[in-house]
Amino acid sequence: MKRNHRAIFYLILILCLLITLIPLRGHADSDIAEIVVDDLADWSHVYKRSETLSLQVYDGADDPTRVTRSFAPKEYVTYRTEGPLRTFSLYAYYRSGNGPYDQPNFYVSADGSEYEQVKPRSFNDADNVNFVVYELNDFRSDARYVKIEFTGNDIASSPVLGKAVLNGSLGVTANLPSGSVPYGSMVMLRRETDGDTVYYTTDGSDPRTSLTRKLYSSPIIVLNELSLRTTAVSHSPAGRSAASRVSAYRYIPEGSLDRAVGLYDPLDDYKQLDSRSSVYVAKETPYYFGNDSSRMARTTVMPGHIVYHTDYDMTSFMVNSYFFAGNAIEKHRIYASDNGTDYTELSVDAYAVGHPVSNWQKYTYEATSLPAGTRYLKIELRGQVAWSPQVSDVMLNRNTASVKVQSTRNGDSLQAVLATSSSGAQIYYRLNKGPAFRRYTEPLQLAGYNLLEAYAVKEGLEPSPIRKYTLNASDQIQVDRFGQIQSASFPEKVISEQQLKTDSDTDAAYYDGLTPPSNRDAYGGLAGSAAKYGLQKKGFFAIQQMGSRKALTTPDGNLFFSLGVNGLTANETYTMVKGREELFESIPSILEDYRTAYNGVANFSFYLANKFLKTGTVPTEHAIYSEAAGRIKKWGFNSAGGFSPDKYGAENNLPYVRMLPLSSMSWAKIDGLSLFDIFAPDAVAKLDKSFAGFVAPYKDDPMLIGYFIDNEYEYHKFYSHVPKLKASEAAIKGRLVKRLKDKYQDLDKFNSEWQTSFESFEDLKEAELPLKTSAAWRDMNAFFRYYLETFYGTVSRLYRKYDPNHLLLGDRWLTTPFHNEKFRSVMAEIEGKYVDVISINHYSYNMEAGLLEDVYAKSGGKPILISEFGFGTTEQGLDPLLPNSAVNQSQRGTRYRNYVEAAASTDYIVGAHVFNYVDQAGLGRYWEGVWGERYNSGLVNVADRPYMEYLDRVMATNYDIYKVMLGEKPKYYYELSNK
Repeated sequence: MKRNHRAIFYLILILCLLITLIPLRGHADSDIAEIVVDDLADWSHVYKRSETLSLQVYDGADDPTRVTRSFAPKEYVTYRTEGPLRTFSLYAYYRSGNGPYDQPNFYVSADGSEYEQVKPRSFNDADNVNFVVYELNDFRSDARYVKIEFTGNDIASSPVLGKAVLNGSLGVTANLPSGSVPYGSMVMLRRETDGDTVYYTTDGSDPRTSLTRKLYSSPIIVLNELSLRTTAVSHSPAGRSAASRVSAYRYIPEGSLDRAVGLYDPLDDYKQLDSRSSVYVAKETPYYFGNDSSRMARTTVMPGHIVYHTDYDMTSFMVNSYFFAGNAIEKHRIYASDNGTDYTELSVDAYAVGHPVSNWQKYTYEATSLPAGTRYLKIELRGQVAWSPQVSDVMLNRNTASVKVQSTRNGDSLQAVLATSSSGAQIYYRLNKGPAFRRYTEPLQLAGYNLLEAYAVKEGLEPSPIRKYTLNASDQIQVDRFGQIQSASFPEKVISEQQLKTDSDTDAAYYDGLTPPSNRDAYGGLAGSAAKYGLQKKGFFAIQQMGSRKALTTPDGNLFFSLGVNGLTANETYTMVKGREELFESIPSILEDYRTAYNGVANFSFYLANKFLKTGTVPTEHAIYSEAAGRIKKWGFNSAGGFSPDKYGAENNLPYVRMLPLSSMSWAKIDGLSLFDIFAPDAVAKLDKSFAGFVAPYKDDPMLIGYFIDNEYEYHKFYSHVPKLKASEAAIKGRLVKRLKDKYQDLDKFNSEWQTSFESFEDLKEAELPLKTSAAWRDMNAFFRYYLETFYGTVSRLYRKYDPNHLLLGDRWLTTPFHNEKFRSVMAEIEGKYVDVISINHYSYNMEAGLLEDVYAKSGGKPILISEFGFGTTEQGLDPLLPNSAVNQSQRGTRYRNYVEAAASTDYIVGAHVFNYVDQAGLGRYWEGVWGERYNSGLVNVADRPYMEYLDRVMATNYDIYKVMLGEKPKYYYELSNK
């Protein structure tokens, strides 16, 4: 939380603490959650009543005005809500010594005429036996009226009515009844109404008004005698609030906390510290810090520390801290010393506790076996901002060690063994948010998917925090804890964390042993080829003629064949885990070390998790790109292909491509059809503005090869979809109608040619236009050409306005229209006028030379870039990019060699970009949900292990690519079956 925000949040906190049951004027509206509180200061909230009832003032009472009755029979008060009645609470007072009391009757109605008697629940407010709260809920959906009717004829035995609350909270219940409880028991509070905020006090004060009340966010531990008072506050969309009755509980533990053992420092001053550096006591917004009103934070962004010194040996410690989750979490470093001079850094257990509150997440650090003779403990704070983290409290020799879990699958169940390193401690657990913690006595036999919460407590010591574990005993598991397909068996499969840790040394030896060709210029082109073949140095990547070849050249003029890798990122390794947890053996918590391996809260990358197990760090996007750039160069690639973060290309000396920002322009999208609506209102002006900011800043970067327009437009759906659109939703349909009107002028002539019966041209805009006649097809042919001319022409003109230096690389054709001669011919002819290179995402067992030749000829001789291709196997349980393309990684490499060397030996092909760097997630990439692509498409797998057999063959081609281009080496080809 930034400092300039703290005062605001502190003010909000004070306002929240002052919420009481004050009069809230106005009737309930149609909102089901609207709250009405009637303090009976007048009759304004009452729908109907007996005239004999009266209001009397009671000075100094919680309810200063109350309703009393006379002796008339069946006196009543009726309330009505405009919207549905959800809950009803009535506060009533009885005179002591006048029992048995005459309880009122309650009735509910939908129309105010026919009433049905209902029986309320009744409670004492706190421990006041004469203060009774009646509560009603579970009404019929049409309930609008509630009537309270007095009974009996003895006014002394009748209640005096206080507040009435409609659609408010129904209070709080505790999982443990009052009385004697085991030492270290956990009291869990349950709100009766969803959405309520629960508060409690332990000093006997009223939690509705007390400034010492605490927000309930985690179970309450019973270590000493505990007097607990609770309430719930409900909130409505209109900003109204109401607190429930107060429930009181009293607990006496069977044992007590020994406050003389060890040290406990709440860090509200510096008295227990031996020394400190660059820290201060923070007191703002205790609401965010588990109600802790004092914590230790740094005065600067530089590291700060606190040091403890004892005259006895330290054997254990526990440190509780809070981190602001909006910043990268840099954990504490903790050191031990026997003399205060020579410190050794400790390996400690650190984990998240509870749930974040306003982005502040509690973390606990603990160790239970410090080096012998430890007398000094240094806690070092680090982080990007001075105010995070904040240390809440420190315990020395006073904490119970937390619970660890070991699980073993046993047939159709999972056995979970719970343990703590604190000898003699009792372990308590609960499963799947059960009502109470149970004492652990023997291993748990689990079935299905489980959330296990456990803590340990030893009499006289502080209990451990509650740790959470997910244990999947389901028989539906498809992905193991390393993100690998469970059913797949292959030699490289990871089965332990230790294997991943040893990969670091294996990887270093492997990559250091690769020796790519040395005859490359700074861009990956063939050094010296400019002078040898008469190519010009143009300062940027360019297309030049080299004999019969269309040559792509580097800024230095050297021959360049773009060997690219798509997706130098972990983006496609994220998979949706939320809602289908039972399919994964284990999913790490988002609150701990793997937080940055999540995309949002629903999607997780096992690839990033495995990188953490290897290195101790979840890599950033920048780190992934930089590592990938170094690796692919060693494999002989020289370009970052599409869908790679383009901002890191120049710094990694890796030629790269960019994508124009058309896909982000929602104003030009067409529902159900991947086309850019170039006829959308103000399209030219919007594109111009976008290109000015997006394109212009990169225009002088020599590492940039050029721009793709976009990716895989569905041109093959143009005829089937565009005539069915509504002009009110897609401008392209309006332009089609305008073209038809301009051509035919006369509606009868149009109807005759198209065999339709429209009454006006205006009617065409929202109607589905049938393509049943030759004339209709001819008109759509003309409109398709007109659309392409307008689209490519506009984009090209505006692009070159802001960047005259780099190549326009086309729009990465989808395979379907490429394979259709009708679409391919028109696309090639028209796009060829406006782009420098035509790019095609061409997935095929072998390069289809005839189709590519057709594109080259009809485009007017524009070179072609294969912007995507690839092959895969099913060895690791993933899908192959092309069915039956390869049975193993060796054959996959053979496919690569066949394809790329055929491309390089073709005079008009200037590059081939393989898809992609990392395999896709085993259960599908996240943005496509449960049906997401899950291809064996990567150069490395989910464990970040390179496909060495595949890459051996890739390198055989990449290293000699220029020899193949220049005919110095025959192209490789090995016949493989597709069956």
